[in-house]
Amino acid sequence: MYYTLITGASQGMGKEMAIKCASLGRNVLLISLPNENLSNTASTIAENHNIKTDHLEIDLTKIDSPKKILEWVKKNSYKVNFLINNAGFGGVGAFEDYSFEYINLMLDLNIKATTNLTHYFIPELKKNAPSHLLSNASMIANFPCPYKSLYAATKTYVKNFTRAIREELKPHNVKVSILQPGATPTNEIVRNQIKSGGFFAKISVTDVKSVAEKAIDKTLKGQAIIIPGLKNRISLKAVRLFPMPILQRILASNTKSMNQ
Repeated sequence: MYYTLITGASQGMGKEMAIKCASLGRNVLLISLPNENLSNTASTIAENHNIKTDHLEIDLTKIDSPKKILEWVKKNSYKVNFLINNAGFGGVGAFEDYSFEYINLMLDLNIKATTNLTHYFIPELKKNAPSHLLSNASMIANFPCPYKSLYAATKTYVKNFTRAIREELKPHNVKVSILQPGATPTNEIVRNQIKSGGFFAKISVTDVKSVAEKAIDKTLKGQAIIIPGLKNRISLKAVRLFPMPILQRILASNTKSMNQ
């Protein structure tokens, strides 16, 4: 019996991805922080879609968490043939105002957890092929973004890392995809940031459920890069026409307003 493993699955994008997978008859393993009502989410999805679910509450910012997830999977004899690296977070503000704790927390989750979990599960994906791997990189991965400097940098890493291993895993029948959504209102904080943001923030808004559904459908079809929303695909091509210094000033003005 095969499973899809999803990080950051208690709410927002991860939860909607789990629901979409379940609607396709795929069994799901939900991973998220403790105390986020993950048990109820897992049981509700199982009941509504007549599939198997399980969940593990764990803090992915801890260096040993990816290894513990793999040990949990093996202990329960779950066969994972779809890994979704969805967990991550970002913030708005001048880099110098970030605390060292905040900086390292973002690096630990957005980069280290994604990297280490992928490394641990590649042998499982190869063994259970045909398999899929999806990483959430965001549209912001395509350019340096003032006032979201650290978040943009982590997502650029995720994009390039995932794109590289796509080629490595092709011979093993493991298809790898990168999700690059625009501004997605996954919670109240993000919704408020979008409302106070500039033109690019508002034009890139995409519905969470729609993004999740398209991400799963296109990943299962083997699409390499997934950018939901026609406006986002057009705007991405448009901004690449700007000289970088001008683009940086536009992005700085657009993003800075989110923090006011």
